[in-house]
Order: sequence, then structure tokens, then C-alpha cells
Amino acid sequence: MRKHIFIYQIIILLLTACLAAACSGSTVRKKNLTVPTPAPVTEKAEKNSKDRSDTLTEDSAGKNTDALPGSSDEDSSGDLAGNPAKDSSDDLKSSSDNDNADALTGNSDEDGREALPIDPANDPAAFHDDDNLSDADHSGYGTSVEPASDKGSDTDKTSAGNNGSATDKGSDKNKGSATDKSSDGQKNSAGYEGSAAVPDDITDPLEKIDYLRKQIIRNTAYYDSLDNSADGTWCFKRMKDHSPSGTYENFRIADYNACYRDTDVSDSDKVIYLTFDCGYPSDNTAKILDILAAHNAKASFFVTRMYLQKCSDYAIRMKEEGHAVCNHTVSHTDLTYESVEKIASEILDVAEYFYNVTGYEFDPYFRTPTGAYTKRLLSIIRDAGYKTVFWSIAYGDYDKNNQPAPGYVTDHFATYHHNGAIALMHNDSSSNVNELDAVLTLLEKEGYRFALLNELDRTR
Repeated sequence: MRKHIFIYQIIILLLTACLAAACSGSTVRKKNLTVPTPAPVTEKAEKNSKDRSDTLTEDSAGKNTDALPGSSDEDSSGDLAGNPAKDSSDDLKSSSDNDNADALTGNSDEDGREALPIDPANDPAAFHDDDNLSDADHSGYGTSVEPASDKGSDTDKTSAGNNGSATDKGSDKNKGSATDKSSDGQKNSAGYEGSAAVPDDITDPLEKIDYLRKQIIRNTAYYDSLDNSADGTWCFKRMKDHSPSGTYENFRIADYNACYRDTDVSDSDKVIYLTFDCGYPSDNTAKILDILAAHNAKASFFVTRMYLQKCSDYAIRMKEEGHAVCNHTVSHTDLTYESVEKIASEILDVAEYFYNVTGYEFDPYFRTPTGAYTKRLLSIIRDAGYKTVFWSIAYGDYDKNNQPAPGYVTDHFATYHHNGAIALMHNDSSSNVNELDAVLTLLEKEGYRFALLNELDRTR
């Protein structure tokens, strides 16, 4: 009996222990499954969470999507597209469209030149404007527009977005010298001090440059009082009937010692002015000089200090062979919004450098990079001793990596040549080298001679 009782007690103890263990395990499992009730989400916390989500999305996806051609990501799109990002199609779409010409103006690429949005050689019709039946070409430095019925006279109206016609005197009256009234027609309160003319007793070229520099900087207040508004770069009218090109000039540039063609020509003396912009060093210059020599043709070369630092020998050859060598600034930069002192340096530092390395003085002609111009800028250039020279023939030859198709340059001159034309070309263009001989032969057959820019100032 005792033995049975003892066994029963052991069984009871075991059951009690099992029951106790079972109850304890159940309690632990309940603790593990318990989740604290979340606090209410505030509006601020929700916004912060969304901001972080947007940031993560941009970081993870932006590099892939923005890097595609046509995007505006400056860090990556240029690499994949093969061009700097700021030359993408997005940037071109955002170009100024104050007028048809401005809308075609591309953005600058990494070396300071304007990007060619479309190759006119491969697709000339790409510049056709059905609204006014005009054929516009982005020339690299400014633009040109050919009206369907426009005969190219200087009395034509400007294109949309520009202010006034070529003969519109408006407020441009009496501005032939630095002592005249300001360009906006109002009395200039700052006044002009001294004379822009170099005194006769200063004959040393470097002393002349020093005098002009001091005189311009001395009159900073005067120049800063002049109109410096810009409605785009140089824009002219093309004429397929070979009548003189007209212009969409923003104001009468002749009042500021500037020109874009010879307006004093006759049928008995057909003349064209060949001009080459030498902004960047190129051995093509030697080939151009060889071709000019073969035709006994003279040309005017606009050079920068960047060019002269590597190609001063070519500049000396230009002078020795009877060509004109003219001023194209130190660094090929847009001077429109630079300070007066900076503009003076860009004009005069390169003149000083040219004299030091060649022993020659510049011929007194100046071309603004990109064809930019304002009344203020042209006034400073004039008072530095230069005539500003624009152009009436130009085409997309400035991008050495995107040259016109074979035959395009010759066809362009055949289509648009006119008496008194100033033709803009670039020294580093392979198309110009390949076709210059054919162009000169064509123009000679048309009865033209090739003149230097000093003929623009002759008295007839």
C-alpha cells in the first residue's frame, strides 16, 4: 500500500511540474508576440519621411536618367552624349528666342565657342522657317536670315524682338565721338574727361597703348552710363539674288565706327573682303596663306593672344605677305558684360603682346567674339582706336569636329556672294582649307577682287 501511495505522490509531483512548466512557456510566448501600439504620425514627420524618400529616389535614379543625351545634368550627360552637358538639346531649347535668329543661337561649349545645334551642310533645310519663309543659318558668331521678299536694304525693319530699323535714328543721334551725348539720347551726367585721340607727341606704340588704357579706365563712369542692353549677337540678311546683304542690327552700328559690309561700291569695281578669325592655334593657317598667295589675294586675319602664343610666326608671315592682322581680344571672351577695365585689358593687352612678339602694330580693326555688341562696348572699342567689323557672309565652319559637307562652302559663296561683302571664315576649318582655292576661282570668274579692310576707310 505504501509503495502505491509513494508512486501516486511521484506522479502527482511530475504532473504539477509539467503543468507549471507549461504555464511558464505560454507566458513567454505571449511576451514575444506583444507589439507596442505605434504613436500617431504627425504631419511634420510625414513630410520629413517623404523628403527622405524623394532624396533617395533622385540619388538612385538621377545619375542614370540625367546622363542620357539631351538631359541637363552637367556632370554626366556630356560624357555619354559626346559633348559638354551645356550643349545638350535641353539647353538649345532654352536658348533666347527674342527673334528667329536668337532662337538658333547655340550655347558655348567648353572652349568658349558656340555649339552648332544642327549641321547646315548636312541638312540646310533644318534652318527653314515656314512662318516667314526665311532660310536662317547659325553662323557660329551671330546669325543670318534670308527673307523671301526682302531686298536687303538698310531701311528694312528688324526681326521680331529687336528694337528699330537700320535707319531708325531714335535716340542714336550725335554719338560720333566720345565727347557727344550718351547713347540713350539723354545728357550724360558723368561726362567724358580728356580726349580719346592719342596726342601727336606720343609715337611709341607701347606708349600709345598705355595712354589709351589710362584714358579708357579714367572714363569708366562715362562708359558705364551708356546703354549696354543686348538683344542677341550680330544678325544679317542673306540675299540669293546677290544684292547687298541687309541687317537686323539692334541700333545703327555705323554711328559707333562699325560696319558689316562696304556700302560704297560700284558695279564697275566688284570687291569682297576675306576675313579669317584666328581664335585658336591651327596649322591650317599656313595652308590658307599658301592658297591666298597662289591667287595673289589679300585677306584680313583677326587674332587672339591665345593664337599668337603658339602661332606668332604665322602672324609675321601674314604681315610680310601683305595681309592685315587685326585684334580679336586676349581670350576670345564675350565682352558685353565685362567691366570697363576688363574690356580695356582684353583689347589692349593683345595689342601690346602682338607688338612685342612681331614688331608690328595691329591694323586698326576689331572683331568681337561671338559677334556680341552693345552701344557701350562699341564705344569703348572705338575709343581704343579700332573700327568694329562684322560680316555679311558666314556659315557653320567654326566647329572643327562638325564641318560642312564637301562642296558646301563653294556652293554657299556661289549662292550668296555680293559686291562689298565681308566674308567671315575660320582658320581652323578643314572645309575652308579644302575649298578655298575653288571659292577664290569662283569669285575671280565673277569679276571680284579681294581687298584689305583699310579700303573701308578710303575717300572715293
